Amino acid sequence: MEAYIFLRCFLLLALFHGSNQADVIIGHYKAWWAAVTLPNTTVQAMLPDDFELVTIKDWIPPGTHPVVLEMGMEHDCGPVWPKPLQSTFMEFKYEIPFIKRKDIIKRKDSEATFNYKSIIYVDSEAESFASREVYRLNSSVVKPVNVSLENGAYEFNYNDLMFKAFFTPKGAWNTTDAYPGFKQYINIMNLKWFGSPELTECAQHHYDFTSAKIRPAAMTVSVDHNLLSPMFPQGVLRLPGLDTAHGDLGTVEVDIHFTMTLPESCDQKKT
Repeated sequence: MEAYIFLRCFLLLALFHGSNQADVIIGHYKAWWAAVTLPNTTVQAMLPDDFELVTIKDWIPPGTHPVVLEMGMEHDCGPVWPKPLQSTFMEFKYEIPFIKRKDIIKRKDSEATFNYKSIIYVDSEAESFASREVYRLNSSVVKPVNVSLENGAYEFNYNDLMFKAFFTPKGAWNTTDAYPGFKQYINIMNLKWFGSPELTECAQHHYDFTSAKIRPAAMTVSVDHNLLSPMFPQGVLRLPGLDTAHGDLGTVEVDIHFTMTLPESCDQKKT
């Protein structure tokens, strides 16, 4: 019932505000972002059949492609109005950026390249339901075990499968331009995204990178098999912080405000 009320209110608000306000969702996001580079063949196997990777040059090793883990807390997130519908909740995202549909005419990079939000885990039934019904995301409810941004821990349980990540800050809080490598995260987060393989509708975050604060953080992560993609590496992975990364982007902690659009046409042309 809680999810139904939330969704109903959300849709009503969208009808009233959507015609003259593109971004109807706001929030304050505190999270760790980690890009893991894997072989192209591995990442391609994670995609639906109709999709392919966009070749990335210069900033990752040849023959590899990033997958991104977003491990965070959404604060005061929800419709712009009324404020009581905003909430705070845990949200984990597993995504594959820089992909395209095979049957789409590429008009220019910004229009043809997407971020595939493959898996979403939240600790709220209402948020999970709304994500599935409104944005067609593959969202499930998990049980937080130890989620503490202050203590550098992010652990949750889904059907007895565990995700465990621990972080050590590797620098001071600073603006985004203090770390040149962060521009690749900006490129990723600015992409239109989708969660349904049909690619009929997309949405987009608009992050306030000007006022954001970031700091590098080393990460140790272990993921039980099949919690993410079956192709995701097993065992313990250790990623350096953004400032010491070699090959990978490096992990970064972010404190950032954002707005978000409603689902809209992906605005692509098919052959």
